Amino acid sequence: MGSAIILKLLNVTHYYRTKQNKKWYLPFNYGADDIELNNISLHIYQGEALGIIGESQSSKALVGRILSGEVKPDKGKRISKTDIFYADVTDKALIQENVGNFIKHRITMFHNKDSAVTTSSILEQAQLKEKEQTKVADLAEEEYAQLLFTLSRFSKANILIYNQILNYLNEEFVNKAIELADEYINNNQTIVMIDDDISKIQKASNYIAWISHGQLRKEGSINQVIPIFKDHEKDRNTLETVEEQEHFDVDWKKSRSKIPELTYNFKRIERYKHAKAPAIIGRFWALLLTLVFGAIILALFMFNDLGKLQLAQNVDQANIQNKQTNPYEDKLAYGIVLNNKIQLDGLKHKAHLNLKQYSFVTITGENNNNYRIVVDGKAYKTAKSNVRYFEPAGLFEQHSGKKLAPYMQHNYINYYEYFNSNLHKKHDKVTDTLVPETGKDNRFVVPITSQPISMIFNDSNELTGFVYPMKKEDKLKKEFDINGNFWIAKSGDGYYMADFKNNKWIYIEL
Repeated sequence: MGSAIILKLLNVTHYYRTKQNKKWYLPFNYGADDIELNNISLHIYQGEALGIIGESQSSKALVGRILSGEVKPDKGKRISKTDIFYADVTDKALIQENVGNFIKHRITMFHNKDSAVTTSSILEQAQLKEKEQTKVADLAEEEYAQLLFTLSRFSKANILIYNQILNYLNEEFVNKAIELADEYINNNQTIVMIDDDISKIQKASNYIAWISHGQLRKEGSINQVIPIFKDHEKDRNTLETVEEQEHFDVDWKKSRSKIPELTYNFKRIERYKHAKAPAIIGRFWALLLTLVFGAIILALFMFNDLGKLQLAQNVDQANIQNKQTNPYEDKLAYGIVLNNKIQLDGLKHKAHLNLKQYSFVTITGENNNNYRIVVDGKAYKTAKSNVRYFEPAGLFEQHSGKKLAPYMQHNYINYYEYFNSNLHKKHDKVTDTLVPETGKDNRFVVPITSQPISMIFNDSNELTGFVYPMKKEDKLKKEFDINGNFWIAKSGDGYYMADFKNNKWIYIEL
């Protein structure tokens, strides 16, 4: 499997479109029962044959439509780097043109043009030569699946996404699908197969994602996921009464109000903010109602001569109110200074703090413009553009130090065990061991003697990482399909960060 993520969903949420139960005064307020997909993140790699499974009504088909770009999520992001061929058996009834014209139109949309690809060649490979004038909607599901599968093979798209295609393929075509999956894996291309036929998924996939009740329940190898899913389905299929079905897997199914994590006891509305109306919508309606109510009261006062508009305002009071706007929202993350130097301004104190390049700070809050940063027990603020935000719980590619070593100068990587043995030690102890030539008392970034390496200290004044030179930058970008100037990879207990703008590696171990 390739190292590059070629298609991904990030915190995707999608709502049902039924609105019968919506209150007229909360038109944008979706509750837990309205969520069809809840906070799904899914990374799909080059050279991967991903099987997506799940019980009926699990919304796995919607995942496929969002992956293909056919449906846009209500929240979150879909990111794709290449061309996609999407095939869904359930679309058959919507297509009223005949098979021949349908094929011609699909050929014109192929990303990879090939003059040898013709309507007749596809009809022959799909075993539908006698069906050229038949309406697509009138084909049997098996015939339509064969047609879509054949079209996908001829398209040579870098990503193929199938929904219920395998389920309707006969043994001959299933074997062709297995061959195609092997071919795509070997060519570092990608196939996603969404299906109810677990036996066929097992044969054609090398990775499995299990969707249940609109959420990602488990992902991993075939041996990790399939046995658990089969046991779950075996238990579910023994249920006879509606009451038993309602009580089965209650933490997942009851009112669709709980989230599928290792402990299934958090309600969605308690755990995820997106289960509530967006804050801006709530503020809009609150402000609108307040203005309407205020206008009515003011009109009553004016008609009854009970009050007059006061043009003179208390400026000091207005300033106090303005200062209370744009409050900080608590969070815990980290930031890295990539500029040469920045200044932190004190919050509730007048002190300032200057930070050098590659200082590593703790972010404890944010508002629209600034991060709140705590250093040695004091709170400061800085513009968001001054630091590179780093969330350790984010989903990053995983690579070993050995795999990244060819792109690092030998100074650090050849002796990383020695350098890393000092991690998490206090500032004074580390500087006594590694003996900096200058800047021994620097608070955050300290250069090491006779080495192009610097030590990074965290908010607790403990060694948390190193900065050292990069090499073969262009080759590194090409190898790992990196587009930007900053890239993060998880490795064991730490994180390798590539700063291409300054040709530096940053290693952080929390």
